[in-house]
Amino acid sequence: MTNYFKDCSTLDEAKSLYRKLALANHPDHGGSTATMQEINAAYAFFQSHFTYTNERNRQTAAHAEGRKTAADYHDLNEVTELLRVKIEAALNMGLDVELCGLWVWVSGNTRPLKEQLKAEGFHWAPDKGLWFFPGVPSMNRTRRTMDEIRNMHGSRSFARPDREEDKPPPQPLHA
Repeated sequence: MTNYFKDCSTLDEAKSLYRKLALANHPDHGGSTATMQEINAAYAFFQSHFTYTNERNRQTAAHAEGRKTAADYHDLNEVTELLRVKIEAALNMGLDVELCGLWVWVSGNTRPLKEQLKAEGFHWAPDKGLWFFPGVPSMNRTRRTMDEIRNMHGSRSFARPDREEDKPPPQPLHA
């Protein structure tokens, strides 16, 4: 697998590069499906690496305060690899993906993909109108809004490369 994001040092750099690569390589823009899937895989890998680092930092901070985190009960290497696979699967379905902590949230035109999402292990959250995949099970049963979840765990979004705002402006016709 080509590491398209090896020179990126921040999430914003990776997101910007992803958009450029998607515009240049998406099948709807004359690129190949295989290349786009490889870019999605590399982007998902980059994001999962940042998730791993972020969770380790949260764990270190919690230990300094005498608390435990989900990372104390799960193998983070396995969890981040699982998240990478789920992010890549959702991106390849053409959906919007958001990573909040160790959970993947999916939106977009999901209705026709309902069975595929279920087969991938995603669950429907009717109160949020989103699909989710829990990288680790929640130990807290408090109902929270997506904004509360984002504020608590942070959020990283992955957009479908075929969204209208990501398309280049139409070129003028020459006479």
